[in-house]
Amino acid sequence: MHLPPSVNSALLTGIYSAICATLRIREENRKVVDEYHAQGRRLIFCLWHDELFSLIPVSRQLKVVAIVSPSSDGAVLTRILASKNVGAVHGSSTRGGVRALLTLAHMMKKELIHACITLDGPLGPRHKAKEGALFLANRTGAHILPVRIFVKHHFHLPTWDKFQVPLPFSKVVIRFGTPWGNGGEEIPNIETPTLERAKVRLEDELHRLGQDLIPGEKA
Repeated sequence: MHLPPSVNSALLTGIYSAICATLRIREENRKVVDEYHAQGRRLIFCLWHDELFSLIPVSRQLKVVAIVSPSSDGAVLTRILASKNVGAVHGSSTRGGVRALLTLAHMMKKELIHACITLDGPLGPRHKAKEGALFLANRTGAHILPVRIFVKHHFHLPTWDKFQVPLPFSKVVIRFGTPWGNGGEEIPNIETPTLERAKVRLEDELHRLGQDLIPGEKA
């Protein structure tokens, strides 16, 4: 039996919320996130696509917006994000990605909004950073913030990124890194050499952040 998309969406949102309610989440270096927010400084949370599940529940008082694929799967994710007070703009590397980034940049300039970017989404290659977060930092002056997430008990979906779905009551560690300086200064232009250097730096920082946290992680 095939359920209507709206029913699928509601069902998955309910399952997601139920799992999140059981997770034992510990946040490392959360203080820096709250300090930057209190100072009115915008952050761009940068993480790998497969680790997104467990980050959404910890937005709390922050106003966060993510870029979501304009697809049926993206529609489900949009509803899940909304259930946790996280907004969405629609775009991908192949459909409206630049427009989505410009829309998000405009929103961030108007009010205190933080962005959440899955660096290797929506289709990979896995754990290889793309330019979206860097472009956004250049346009807004926001601070890049690397994030890694460890889920002790989980299973992987059969997707390109091996997306992690926590098992109920699993221990989760969310590790926030050190924010970069003002995005307009750290990434003064969007020329290829500047973006390539920034991507290498971001990938290196994410790998280091995962050491002693993610099994098998190498610097």
